[in-house]
Amino acid sequence: MVLRCQECGREVEGGRFCRFCGAPLAAQGLSTPGNLPPSAGPPLEPVTTTPPAPVPPAAPLEGTHACTSPVSLSELVSSSREEASSLPFALQNKKLLRVNLQACGGQVLAKAGSMVAYQGRMTFARLGSGGIDRWLKKKISGEQFTLMQAQGEGNLFLADAANDIILLQLQGESITVEALNLLAFTPGISWDIELIRGAAGMLAGGLWTVALSGTGYLALICKGEPLTLQVTPDRPVFADPNATVAWSQGLNPRVHVDANLSSLKGIFGSTHGEIFQLAFEGQGFVVIQPSEEAPKTSLQDPPSGGGGGAGGILGGILGH
Repeated sequence: MVLRCQECGREVEGGRFCRFCGAPLAAQGLSTPGNLPPSAGPPLEPVTTTPPAPVPPAAPLEGTHACTSPVSLSELVSSSREEASSLPFALQNKKLLRVNLQACGGQVLAKAGSMVAYQGRMTFARLGSGGIDRWLKKKISGEQFTLMQAQGEGNLFLADAANDIILLQLQGESITVEALNLLAFTPGISWDIELIRGAAGMLAGGLWTVALSGTGYLALICKGEPLTLQVTPDRPVFADPNATVAWSQGLNPRVHVDANLSSLKGIFGSTHGEIFQLAFEGQGFVVIQPSEEAPKTSLQDPPSGGGGGAGGILGGILGH
């Protein structure tokens, strides 16, 4: 309760002496606001203090994980429910592809081992006759590049080691893709395996790529968000082979050795991207990923047993 000093008329909050005039308060017989002398002015209303507003919690710093509360079962089902689509290819999220087989004409070609689930009735088989030359190239390349063919009706869900997925629609166009970055494509797209030759011993003799052209849908995998760089005659692009995802038709990359970086050879090894790059010259574009490591895929170093990778029943079917 706030009172008033009878000597100076100032408001005081108790104590032995007035903090303004120094008069002893005990001898004054202080009055309450309703019993003040006329010279003291109008009664003083009791002073009330408003509690400070609560301070909201600070936002978590970038790169840290904020604590989240558990969700209910119904919330989980609702937030992660399958998204229906009549398109041949549709992303359920940035790491999971939904393939509508009916919209694909009853079949699709995909990287072997990339199936995570399916609905309906369909069969799976390693791609067979009609491509003997391409399969010979595949065996020579030494890369784990094997296509499977899914046929039937229903929805097929594809993913590859939780890599991000780039979804494209080709309309009579062409694109070249590093073999490990190819996930799936529709039958209207033709394909062939090509070799980029370069410096002796580089990448075990060369870099194997898949040239695709035609009309249809195409899904690639990428380790992180992709970046597209324009190539012009006066501005070539040099890219780490492991960071290179795809490039446009008409660009014929060659292996480039940067002499200025040769001193790094003893530190990183002879095939590190700081020493060897792919040189793109001409007119077009190059798609790169924000990593100098090739994307980890479900087919790299598959186990001989039944667990993981493309092992188990499908491993036997697909020849792994």
